[in-house]
Amino acid sequence: METGYFKISKDVFLIMNTGVIFREWKEEDAAGVRRVLQLSWQEAYSSFIPQEDLDFYLDKTYSEQSLREMSKNPDYICYVAEIENTIGGWLKLTDNKSEKRFYLSSIYVLPEFQNMKIGEKLYHQACAEAVRKGFTEMYVGVMVQNEHALQWYQKLGFTFFEEQPFTMGTTSVPHLIGRKVLDK
Repeated sequence: METGYFKISKDVFLIMNTGVIFREWKEEDAAGVRRVLQLSWQEAYSSFIPQEDLDFYLDKTYSEQSLREMSKNPDYICYVAEIENTIGGWLKLTDNKSEKRFYLSSIYVLPEFQNMKIGEKLYHQACAEAVRKGFTEMYVGVMVQNEHALQWYQKLGFTFFEEQPFTMGTTSVPHLIGRKVLDK
């Protein structure tokens, strides 16, 4: 069977031949999402951000309680990728009304599920959501030292035009803001 995907319902789509289900997240997903963040951050950031700063930021910004609250906030649109009843990926989108920008805030995939095109499918879902909400551009922020992610977003067509500091705990790193014009 050829790998492809089809929509199961308004909020759920399935990747055939991989067993990956993508769906809008729910409040009950908070613990699984936090695990994805914790393990993905360790993989992506631990070479340039100390563990205590990663833990501090995770606890401050993405505690299970704050994730449950975020799930109820209409300014955030989030999806999870489920593999065998395990949350293996998370997409967070932000409709920033004050800036009039649509941000692809986060795509994280557990290391053991990378190379399954989960990030790519979440990215395409982000594009569809942006267009559905009437946006013609999508923005992303990437830490300079996260070279793998930076190259991935550039390959997807993002152009980076601004640098801002990003702070986790006591560590501040350069953070690039990128923009992509969306196809309609």
